[in-house]
Amino acid sequence: MTFRISPVPFSAALCALVMAGVSLADQPHQVTIGMYVNDIQTVDLTTYSYAVDLYLWFRWKDPQIDPVSQFEFMNTFDPEAHVRTVLYEKPVPQPDGSLYQIVRHQGLFSAKFPLHDYPFDRQLLTVTVEDTTMTAPQLVYVPDREPMTVNGEIRLPGYKLGKATVAIRNKPYPTAFGDLSEPEIEPYSRAEFRIPISRPPISGLLKTFVPVILIILSAAFALLLDPCHVEARIGLAITALLTLVAMQFTMLSGLPEVAYLTLLDQVYLASYLYILVVIGIVVQGTRVDQTGELRGSVVVVPSSGRRVCFTVTGAYLAFVTVIGMLNLLV
Repeated sequence: MTFRISPVPFSAALCALVMAGVSLADQPHQVTIGMYVNDIQTVDLTTYSYAVDLYLWFRWKDPQIDPVSQFEFMNTFDPEAHVRTVLYEKPVPQPDGSLYQIVRHQGLFSAKFPLHDYPFDRQLLTVTVEDTTMTAPQLVYVPDREPMTVNGEIRLPGYKLGKATVAIRNKPYPTAFGDLSEPEIEPYSRAEFRIPISRPPISGLLKTFVPVILIILSAAFALLLDPCHVEARIGLAITALLTLVAMQFTMLSGLPEVAYLTLLDQVYLASYLYILVVIGIVVQGTRVDQTGELRGSVVVVPSSGRRVCFTVTGAYLAFVTVIGMLNLLV
């Protein structure tokens, strides 16, 4: 008895092996990436920058590529001041057959901070990593099992640190950067390491709004004085106005120039309006004619003066509260 082996199964198997090889060849190199943030030294709102001391590690399979020498940080500030140290002379083999390398990097990074809700603003400190030469069809970043860890001993004055996160995405560019060998524009794999920070609300209230309220109350006392004390009433209101202007310059000195009104700007504008209303009421109620006699409206006698004071001040506080709620909730 003779057996004939059909060549069809062998040809089918060969085709499958060839297709599998082509499929594997078409797959991008996967580079596992992770970060440990050792320290955050400072956050400078005026320059939109922050200093970070970090460790960044890579693991990959193919020894023909070197993701450590190819990567770059995409949001550096003052690149010449950065310090990068590769900890191992050569990539270290791992038990799973991959190669491992780690880099320590210290420097300033940049992000455009939104300040609409200042002094209750929440910011996002981001460190962005991207390969310089290989596009996403050639190399993609993969987050490690614990892709980002932050030193628990970090204390950032004036801020609270939130939970760190990592986002991997393809970053498209609208240009081939003049490379004629690339007929199609392809995106690059990008890893974004994010640390949210926020200001404690209690300190924002005590340091920012309590002094303003005290100035407003000082101006309100002008409405409680007897109309015959013309100089004292005008002096209280004008002094409150000048103090408010000086305080605004001091509070805004640590902020950059922005084209919109922050929450603090709106509160100061409402405070200016309040003091101008107080000055108007004082002038209306305490006019002096050429003979030195007191002339004016009778609305600001001591009993009605308290009513006017409480009404105007209550309206101001309600207006400021509405401004704050609209800014924080929207």
